[in-house]
Amino acid sequence: MEDMSKASFNVLYDGPALANSEMDVRELAPALLALGTLLEEANSVINDGRAQVSVQVKATFKTGCFGIEFEVIQSLLQQAHSLFSHDSVSSAKELLEWLGLIQDNVGNIVAGVGGLLLLIKKIRGRRINQVVLLDNGKVRVVMDDGAIETEEKILRLYRQFRVRQALEGVLKPLESEGIDTFAVTNLKQTERFIEITRAERPYFKTPEPESELLADNEFEVNLQIVSISFQDGNKWRFNDGASVFYADMLDEAFASQVAASAASFTKGDILKAKVRRVQSVSGETFKTEYTVLKVLEHRKAAAQLKMNFQRE
Repeated sequence: MEDMSKASFNVLYDGPALANSEMDVRELAPALLALGTLLEEANSVINDGRAQVSVQVKATFKTGCFGIEFEVIQSLLQQAHSLFSHDSVSSAKELLEWLGLIQDNVGNIVAGVGGLLLLIKKIRGRRINQVVLLDNGKVRVVMDDGAIETEEKILRLYRQFRVRQALEGVLKPLESEGIDTFAVTNLKQTERFIEITRAERPYFKTPEPESELLADNEFEVNLQIVSISFQDGNKWRFNDGASVFYADMLDEAFASQVAASAASFTKGDILKAKVRRVQSVSGETFKTEYTVLKVLEHRKAAAQLKMNFQRE
């Protein structure tokens, strides 16, 4: 039998446009999907495939704004339960605590500084210079003008691009005219314990990932011309027999011949060239860039059938 845990939380959107407790489905639907993704990605980060979660809308309350109650249902995968029986799995309630979407029984915000939402509010988009691992198991996030102490699991959520992108989607309705506040409330929606205003939304923008160099090689290769660019800065298109790709042409002498029509070029011509290939990864984006450094030989495309001519 599957182990299962449940927990509920409330969020609401507020502003003049929601005075009648109505919200455009084109704004609401993407935000709800993003909220579901936020819980799924948080579960993936914290529980690493040992459990799965689903998020269900339970009801709507409150007049004068648009409030929604959600229930998070988490099930421990049977296979994972047998493989990781000695590892603790964070429950649905604990996931909501790390995110900062619920309070404890006496009305306190739990999990260190109040979870991911409050951590982002406190950092306010400032650059993190250092993270110090503390003896008590927590971490200290150090910035130029101060430091914040938080839980290690909250920092893991803070660093995960998919979590941050999902949270950004949850707050997207704040871009709309007349919607100026997102809040997390108690289940009766009588108290807002975290509020994020339109002015604070830039703090929640997903940071641009830093690019990491994976490989930088130079080699000689035969390339078939697919298309030629006669404008400075535009890329040429080549086929190496396995794939078609764009490359910068840095052989200025060869490019000048092309521009001046000093030689006849046609689609299908083959160049033997010295090429530089740079591979990098930025977040989850893998990128390969090519540059033609020097054209060593130009071979015309076959325009006629090849035949063996002999004299009698």
